Amino acid sequence: MTEILLEEFEDFYKDKLDSQFYKVKKAVKKQISEIRENLLEIKVCTDHFIEAGEGKIEEKALKSLHFFSDRIKKEIDDIEVPEDEITYDVMHDLLNSIKKLFTTINDIAKKSVPKFQRELQGEIKELSYITRKLGNNQKEMDEFLRKKYTELKDAEYLLKKLPKIFSLKDNIEHAKADLENFEKELEERKQEQEDLTKALTTIEKNELFKELDKRENDLAQLRMKINNQFGFKKALKKLKFELEKDTMHIPNINIYFLKDFLKNPINALVKESRDLPKFLALLIQLRHVLEENKLNLKTDVRDKTVNQINAIFDEKSIQEDIDEIKESYSTIDEIKNKIEQEGLAVQREDVKNKIATNTVRLEHLEHDLDRKNKDYLRYLSSLKTEREEIQNSITQVLNQEIKINITFNF
Repeated sequence: MTEILLEEFEDFYKDKLDSQFYKVKKAVKKQISEIRENLLEIKVCTDHFIEAGEGKIEEKALKSLHFFSDRIKKEIDDIEVPEDEITYDVMHDLLNSIKKLFTTINDIAKKSVPKFQRELQGEIKELSYITRKLGNNQKEMDEFLRKKYTELKDAEYLLKKLPKIFSLKDNIEHAKADLENFEKELEERKQEQEDLTKALTTIEKNELFKELDKRENDLAQLRMKINNQFGFKKALKKLKFELEKDTMHIPNINIYFLKDFLKNPINALVKESRDLPKFLALLIQLRHVLEENKLNLKTDVRDKTVNQINAIFDEKSIQEDIDEIKESYSTIDEIKNKIEQEGLAVQREDVKNKIATNTVRLEHLEHDLDRKNKDYLRYLSSLKTEREEIQNSITQVLNQEIKINITFNF
């Protein structure tokens, strides 16, 4: 097996083709040489036109003659005749250029030649003879490419796969570099997140925050205890519905307090005056309506609701609970003020914001890392497939097992 570096493979392969298809290359070079000679002869012939026309034809015809000569020379100068790099594609382009040259000569000749045809018949015959030779050489090359160059053409085609391999190699190197950068930044972000979490923990270990958490937890428990006593809210909602429909008339009921209570019972009671007159009056009116069965509730629901209302009147603890709620609000506000004064709230909020921002960035980095890793693996797989395909094809062309070594700049 012959091992060759990717960067050296193209020159290696071309040398092998030159050696293996020596006769084909030699024949093509001969044809190219003849075409090159034909093109040079055409340029010389156009010079003969100018020399012969000087003093022989009138000024207007001479001007057309110069235009005719210059256009043909320009077309020939634009033709790229291969010298060292001889491939099917290059020769195919050469044939197309010659076809274009013939088209140009014919188009210009139709307009220009009649103006000096009688005086320059010899030169016109000379140009016609040379272009026929060029046409014959063109046909010979075209036939040669179709019949004799096919195997070499297929062998040359393998070189067109090399740019893709180089591109995949570059993609792998870039993806690997991106992966390393993402991994490095991810580690840095994780460390920053750990540091921020520790900083937040340190801030929240402050006694004021501990006290605040305890008070807020006690408040939540107290609110839950009070709310559990309000099992009659369903009956109140039905009462409100009937009142708004104006199907029931209850004197002195405070519909505004009823609405506030249904929205947020505890807040409505906190805003009440001492001894909760609006609340207790509402309960009395509700109990009266229930006892008269004006809300058409099921018997068990009605009885349960009446019992809950009676329990509030019997236990007489609701005012104490509301007083405790108010005291909790006041205490919590005081603690928050102390936290604010010592700058702890700002510090905690700042750290929390940084944690939130960093969390989002971590998610993006993990997504980018996953995406880039998939790209990296896909490029590796594609490179492996492409290399195996070209190696197998080259082995068949050269009758020699070839391995292309690819090194990465990691």
